Amino acid sequence: MAAIVAGKRTRLSLMLQTDIQSNATSVPLAPEWDSTVDGCTCTSECGASVGDGFACDWCYVKSGCGRTTLGQPWDYCVYQGMHEFEQQDHSVKMTQIWDDITAPDVVHKSAHPKGITGVVSQILGESMRTTLDNHRDVLPNGRTKVIHTQGVHCQFQLDIVPDSKLTGIFEPGTRKGLIRMGSGTSRTLSFFPGMGIKFFRSGVHSANFVALRATGPGGSNDFFNGTLSNHVAPPAALQALMKFQQASNCAPFVGLSDVCSYSQEGEKVDEPQFPFEILFQATGQFRIPDEHEMSDDELLIHLSKIPVETHLFDVYTIASPKAAAEKLGKLTTSSECVQSLFGDTRLSFKHQRIEEDFLQRPSWTSDVNFTGCEATSAPASKWQCPGVQ
Repeated sequence: MAAIVAGKRTRLSLMLQTDIQSNATSVPLAPEWDSTVDGCTCTSECGASVGDGFACDWCYVKSGCGRTTLGQPWDYCVYQGMHEFEQQDHSVKMTQIWDDITAPDVVHKSAHPKGITGVVSQILGESMRTTLDNHRDVLPNGRTKVIHTQGVHCQFQLDIVPDSKLTGIFEPGTRKGLIRMGSGTSRTLSFFPGMGIKFFRSGVHSANFVALRATGPGGSNDFFNGTLSNHVAPPAALQALMKFQQASNCAPFVGLSDVCSYSQEGEKVDEPQFPFEILFQATGQFRIPDEHEMSDDELLIHLSKIPVETHLFDVYTIASPKAAAEKLGKLTTSSECVQSLFGDTRLSFKHQRIEEDFLQRPSWTSDVNFTGCEATSAPASKWQCPGVQ
């Protein structure tokens, strides 16, 4: 296998590993060593290599397990959910993650932003599939964020309208969640407001999705000027690298069917009702100065000043590609908003392939006309590495 030619990888120390530890009473968020599709335990960190165009993560394993090439045993990595953590109540999970975010040695600190050279080299040298196939709430060992490297983190409350026809997290009532806000790239390159949304659920995996400024990078320097959507094309320069197509035929879209498949209490929905698109319209209760010379640090400082109980967004959904937007509810902060090294270097927001939504709603595909999206109703396995689920 050409991957072997890349040379044997040894386990690297995670950045700030000694500084970013869970509380003594917390359950593990990730295993000490990752495992593989054949049930082997990795003896090196997982990562991609040139043999398959940096498409699939793999690791070395002990002799007699997995696959062998040129006398070296190896196998494809899987990032399964952490059962002990997932079995907890959603409020306990939130407490553990928030304690990690606000631990004294990481709170009010941020990772370093990446320049264009760092962004491009990292995108080219790692698998894009991992973002969609990592089932944990933290990044795999050794992996760092290539974009959205800095953010501000807040707990929030989502109050959903009583007549919502959606299910799971979006059914009528009040949900508790975690939001991470920042620019997709360093302000020295462009300004691209975006956010990750996470809802912990009792007894099952968390619900996650991401949203970006609907009009793309640029525009107003006020983060809260404009609408954010889960349907946004990446910057043209990143699209040109053709890396996102490794993971999906419609990389600009993020699916929402999983969000609507379980309630926050962990109750499974027999027939999930989910929207095609979700929109976040800023209310104007909090604004950031529209300053062209604002630095990365200044943006984070502004976002960190969002008061508790700020009604940040009105939330809307679009039921199908040709439907009109309908009010889903309102998003209000329920904690202080903080910078955090844990959030920047460890916290992960799983991206769901939109093809999983199309598979349940195949009639949508003919109505999708969006740059960078070839709407396809096909199982996720079409874009996954061998044996990965």
